[in-house]
Amino acid sequence: MKPFIAPAAATLIWLLGELAAPMSAYAQSTDNCVYERDPVTVSGEVHRKHRKGAPDDEDSYLRGRTDTAIILKLQHSLCVMLPDDVNLALRPRRIHELQLITDERLPRSSERIRRFEGTVLLDQDGSHQTPVLLEIKPGDDSYKPVRKQR
Repeated sequence: MKPFIAPAAATLIWLLGELAAPMSAYAQSTDNCVYERDPVTVSGEVHRKHRKGAPDDEDSYLRGRTDTAIILKLQHSLCVMLPDDVNLALRPRRIHELQLITDERLPRSSERIRRFEGTVLLDQDGSHQTPVLLEIKPGDDSYKPVRKQR
C-alpha cells in the first residue's frame, strides 16, 4: 500500500493547488482596485455628454429636459469594485470614464489631460450617465493640467 500513498498525495496536492490558483488570481486582481468612498487621483480628458429624457416618461427626472454631464475619459483605466447584477457581490471592473460631481465650475471640454483628486462614488439609482462617479473636493484646487513629459 505504501507505493500508492505517494502518488495519491501528490495528486491531492496538485488538485488543491489548481483549485486555489483562481482564488489567488482573483485576490491579486482586486488588490489594486478601489472601492466606494476611496480617495483617488486620476487624469484624463474632460468632455461633456448630453442625455435627453423622453417627454412622456413619467418616471424619469429628465422628462423632456436635457441633462449635461461632465465626463472624464481616463488616461489609464481604473479598477473599481462594482456590484454584479445577480447577487450584488462586488466584482472588479475596468472603468474608462467617470462622471465628475462638484459644486464648483469645471474646465471646459478639451484635449488637454487634467488631473483630478476626489472620492469614488457609485451611481446607486441610475440617474447619472456613468456607473462610477468622482466627487471632487470642494474649495480645493483639485484639478490641474498635467504637464507633458518629454
